[in-house]
Amino acid sequence: MTEYFKIKIISFFPFFLPFLVVFSRFTADLTIIVISIFFLIYSVKNYSWEWIKSKWIIFAFLFWIYCLIIVSPLSDYPEKSFLYSLFFIRWPIFAAAIYFWILKDETQRKKFLLSLLVITSFLSFDTWWQYFFRIDIFGFEVNPHNNRLTGPFDRPIVGMWLSKISLLLPFLYLAYQNKSEKNLLLFYFIGLLLLITIFITGERMALLLILSSLFCLTLGLFFEKLISPLTIFIFTLLLFFIILIFYNYDSTIYNRAIVSTIDKIINWKTSDYGLVWESAYMVWIKSPIIGSGMHTYRDACNDLIIYGTHNNPIGGGVCFHPHNISLELLSETGIIGFFLFFLMIIFIFLELGNSLQEKKWFLMSINISIFIGCFFPLSAGMSIFSNKLASIIWLIIGFCLAFNRYRSKF
Repeated sequence: MTEYFKIKIISFFPFFLPFLVVFSRFTADLTIIVISIFFLIYSVKNYSWEWIKSKWIIFAFLFWIYCLIIVSPLSDYPEKSFLYSLFFIRWPIFAAAIYFWILKDETQRKKFLLSLLVITSFLSFDTWWQYFFRIDIFGFEVNPHNNRLTGPFDRPIVGMWLSKISLLLPFLYLAYQNKSEKNLLLFYFIGLLLLITIFITGERMALLLILSSLFCLTLGLFFEKLISPLTIFIFTLLLFFIILIFYNYDSTIYNRAIVSTIDKIINWKTSDYGLVWESAYMVWIKSPIIGSGMHTYRDACNDLIIYGTHNNPIGGGVCFHPHNISLELLSETGIIGFFLFFLMIIFIFLELGNSLQEKKWFLMSINISIFIGCFFPLSAGMSIFSNKLASIIWLIIGFCLAFNRYRSKF
């Protein structure tokens, strides 16, 4: 009986995994730690160490060791840097556990994808509910400081969450191996709905990321001859028509999503984003080779004095975190850490190279959209080492690797 329940728990775990990671920081971190530990135990008991030979894992360990034995001792805040460096390794081990252990089976991957579809649908529904009634179904109100939607969270991050977890939804189209025109139109309709949902959240970078992802996916479908130029044109017109509706009936959302985004891009240097990046650059050049130490950016920025402190900054977001993956790596781990980390990312991408060799253009476009959405060097966003965001990103990477390696031929 015990063995029966053990099998049942393992069988349904992939379905519950996204729920554990997405909705609570505590359950996300606990899940990552527990899975990483059990994966190491599994590897020892079964002498299963194939994963340790992957080049991206090797560079993950090199980055980890570098942060532990070089960056941390030379940091102005060695204890803090060492502590956060020590726990970094749980992320790649967690991704390896997803890749080599939990989602090797096709049935498990389908359960996982269905779970993501459920979560995405719920987040979208709750966001629209909050848009119309100014309060979500759990009682969270629209953020009073900037009038942005929060969905079922206590701060306006629902757009970024949707832009991340939706990166895996195109795998549903491939997993069920049903490329009918009806399913393709449904896929495009879901993509359009997600785009408009993120549009109303007012999160500019999330909107740019999903636009980039949809552009990549459209190219993949076009080169694989799964979609016609006429269909692309019709959906593009439909998108512009929906934006026109917001222009006429909700100028606040339109101005933030469209006008403000264009203004930020054109006047980046003088914008609040430009000030944040400038402060991050100044932290980096203070210690360009090894950086200030893992998770010490706030302290290092405070020490500069000229930008205030993270509690009393001279501009929004200054001395909080760099809002950019490249500047975060450079400022906290230096140029060496920057190259080690992105070498790890490059080797993850190379491990997905079979889609290019087999001329699976749509699969390749999904892989590219994931790396743009998670690791594009110039994108602004949350800290890449934040527990909440990192758990989602490494979950995405683990699934992406598992699907590409163990997928059925289609």
